[in-house]
Amino acid sequence: MRLSPEQMLELAELTACVRVHLEAEAELGAVGLALPAAPPQPPASRPPPRTTPPQPERSAASMPPRPASAASSPAMPASAATPAQPARTPNPPQIDAASAPSTPSERRLRLQQLADAAASCTACVLHEKRNRSVFARGTPDAELVFVGEGPGRDEDLQGEPFVGAAGQLLDRMIAAMGYGRDDVYICNVVKCRPPENRTPRPEEAIACAQFLVPQLELIGPKAIVALGRCASQALGVAGETGPWRGRWGSWHGIPILPTYHPAYLLRSPEFKRTVWEDLQQVMARLGRTPPPARA
Repeated sequence: MRLSPEQMLELAELTACVRVHLEAEAELGAVGLALPAAPPQPPASRPPPRTTPPQPERSAASMPPRPASAASSPAMPASAATPAQPARTPNPPQIDAASAPSTPSERRLRLQQLADAAASCTACVLHEKRNRSVFARGTPDAELVFVGEGPGRDEDLQGEPFVGAAGQLLDRMIAAMGYGRDDVYICNVVKCRPPENRTPRPEEAIACAQFLVPQLELIGPKAIVALGRCASQALGVAGETGPWRGRWGSWHGIPILPTYHPAYLLRSPEFKRTVWEDLQQVMARLGRTPPPARA
């Protein structure tokens, strides 16, 4: 019997429906007729799909439900990934000063680690022209700390703070308070000399805070004297304008008194008495009395 083209099309569609039905029955384990193997297909022009290792069979009841949004959520394009961060100069090793050292030798070791890190620091432009970093002088067991703004020429050459003319005046002030030169602890806001002895810039003070903050926390003095507005600002007891000298403040719970820098007193000696009055307040806070004046 010869079929018309319309009948042949109908028969082809019926055959396709039967094939789909039988394939579904075979997948579900139903009894059905074996289907003839599909004829081999010519190789595709596109690369074959990536195969995945076989997964252990699980029943439909044991499989977790698939979130409704999973099928519709597109994969994140490569351009939406987190952009790579720009390369940065490695920071010096951070010293954990939150926990108090158990022994004086441990405190000295951690201070030395900070000093070594400051010597190789490149966090701001001040490192470019330094000869030596200037970390501190004095005893780590001091009850009184003086904080200046930054090293000068002499300090940059010797690697020790307050060794020039201003340092000599500070030593006389310390002696007038009844302390020996090394009975107190002296450091600066920044550890490298600013060019032409200019005032450290805010970004330089911020970069060096990674040394100053743990340094003062490790010392843990009973009082701090901030020498000059720059140091007072860095320690949070002075603003850019307005009165600031002789006004008590607090830094991490430590009493702090800002006063004039010794270098300023060299230019304006009439304020020496004013600074001496400030230092007398510090002595009173520490329960000390000045030694008798020499004859």
